[in-house]
Amino acid sequence: MKETFNNNPQQSNSNLSSRKLSCELIWKTGFNDPLSCVFLSFDSKYAVTASKKGDISLLDAGTGAAINSQNLNTELICALMDSSTRDVFAFARNSIARIGASGGKLWQKNIQTPIIAGAVSQINKNFIICYEGNKIVIADYNAVPKYKGAIDSKGPITSIYAPEHSASFAVVTQAGDVYYMNANGGVIWQFCINDRLSSVSMSRDGKIIFAGSTDNKVLCLHGDQKVLFNFELKSPVICTDISEDGKYFAVGCSDGYIYVLDAGGRTIFYDKPADGVSKVFLTEGAAQILTLSGGDTVSMYKICERKTAEEKAQDIAGFIELGSAAEFKNGVESKNPKKDDFEKFIEL
Repeated sequence: MKETFNNNPQQSNSNLSSRKLSCELIWKTGFNDPLSCVFLSFDSKYAVTASKKGDISLLDAGTGAAINSQNLNTELICALMDSSTRDVFAFARNSIARIGASGGKLWQKNIQTPIIAGAVSQINKNFIICYEGNKIVIADYNAVPKYKGAIDSKGPITSIYAPEHSASFAVVTQAGDVYYMNANGGVIWQFCINDRLSSVSMSRDGKIIFAGSTDNKVLCLHGDQKVLFNFELKSPVICTDISEDGKYFAVGCSDGYIYVLDAGGRTIFYDKPADGVSKVFLTEGAAQILTLSGGDTVSMYKICERKTAEEKAQDIAGFIELGSAAEFKNGVESKNPKKDDFEKFIEL
């Protein structure tokens, strides 16, 4: 790590929708090597970073202080934590590893077919791998496969998310498909929209699905097959998150600006605390925001009332009418790849 700044005030926000807000830096930690990802644990106690040179670092989310680290000697895609066990699962392009709570490596598996995304289902004690070709594998924490299949989309998988208290998970593709899936890999429903989806998040209970696109849009769906809102922003969406209580939504855009929306999709926060934001996480009650910016800096900000006369927060451009191509599809079954394909992309 290059540096750590800590200003650690404690505050909880209330009545956020009635105010225009700003943010203050709580702590900032810089890293010597470029990072591919940061992840905030579901209980908001820990932050996990993954570097492009194979370093996994566990940080105290309250202070930014380092707890432990491990080097896997491979370029990592992401690292995700089970907050109940503090185990970390590190996904690389051709391997996956499990790191124990003490920081020691429990196992590492090499995989031939390139991995493009991963998720950890804390409630099921499973991890989920997305491979090139839109293939999906679900395995338990000991790397024993439980499901092997694929989704049928015209575009590649771009993001996957598994919530804390639900067995369901969501997958989005560049072709505009949202797949709402059960613990066994079955597709509960599929939603189609003419946008290049780039990121997906879910509420803790798995009922709310929030996605962003490189077409400058955000889409919020309910597990009961309802569209909650669909808005256009000013630049492509890079990352999304939902607060722990499911009441607020965070959006990180390519121009560096971060939006926080309330349950109705209204903008309550719009600011650019750092350049080049590539990951954003929101704590309960929209009290704090964790970001990865500049490729090597992790920061925690407190959302608070503006202290000076500043420009009013800029609202989203406007509601988007969904076209006829946007629709839910019931009972979509997962399309399984040929048996021979499994040997090429599953070596667990």
